[in-house]
Amino acid sequence: MARKHDETYKLIFSQRAAVEDLVRNFVGEDLAGELDFDTLEALPTNRISGGLVQRHVDLLWKIRFRGSWLYLLILLEFQSESDYFMALRILTYICLTYEELLRRKEVRAGDKLPPVLPVTVYNGRASWRAATDISEIIAPVPSPLSRYVPKAQHLLLDLQRLGERGPPSKDLVTSLGKMEREPSPENLQRVMRGLTGRFRGTGFTELRQALFSWVAGAAEAWQIPEEELARMQTSMEEETMYERVKEMREQVHRDGIQKGLEQGLERGLEQGLERGRAEGRALVGRLATRKFGPETAEQLSRVLEDIADSERLAEVADAIIDCDSDAELFARVGA
Repeated sequence: MARKHDETYKLIFSQRAAVEDLVRNFVGEDLAGELDFDTLEALPTNRISGGLVQRHVDLLWKIRFRGSWLYLLILLEFQSESDYFMALRILTYICLTYEELLRRKEVRAGDKLPPVLPVTVYNGRASWRAATDISEIIAPVPSPLSRYVPKAQHLLLDLQRLGERGPPSKDLVTSLGKMEREPSPENLQRVMRGLTGRFRGTGFTELRQALFSWVAGAAEAWQIPEEELARMQTSMEEETMYERVKEMREQVHRDGIQKGLEQGLERGLEQGLERGRAEGRALVGRLATRKFGPETAEQLSRVLEDIADSERLAEVADAIIDCDSDAELFARVGA
């Protein structure tokens, strides 16, 4: 697997939305109900990892849990086969996390150590066969000694196996597995369409960008030609912008009503409508620039200036996507 592809995994799981999605789908809603996801905070891991392992892609998050903190340790495993001693490495990381909390004086004598949830994301093609609990790789002992055997289990997310799931899934981790398992341009676009449809809106902009970077980083490893990757990304970005244009039709009315309640219905409605129209024109202009170039977009802008109807803006966006040339576009929109 190419190094660039490996590194872009960290971009994804450095997003709060990705971490929340992982917890809700693979740890359970019961625990998620006790977590305050607004308090999710990424912590540095350079002191925790030190020189004990030759990796720099681990992530550590903390989140409020039952009046204290829960620490999420996410380990990204990039190799062809499972690591027999991964459970030992997990235990080491947990202990190093606690030592770092002591060093920073976040835990003092008499305090209870906060819980740590270790998660391993594995993308190797071979099935993971190593133990997920340190006790499983310690030699058997007589019953009187069993109480002294350490136990530390980690949550394993084997992407290739998750990708085998039959029904389409929109959760982030399983979707990554489906793309790892079948990295054809057609499947990548299909799965990415589902993800971008789920993580819509400005609140998920960085996550969508991280997902596009992840696909781009995998292109070489998956032997996807650059021109095919560019075509796929352009198509996905056009769809994303088009979806935003459609959202504007609904948002325009809501914005106008909200302003009306604050400043008087008539004045507020007009302000909301105008703001919505301006944003809609900007989105359609970007769509035209991406597909036909800045000159076509500049000529089209004169048509957009005269459009006051959000439905008409959406029709122009439809035409940009459907038409194969600027001449066809201008004929269709009457420019």
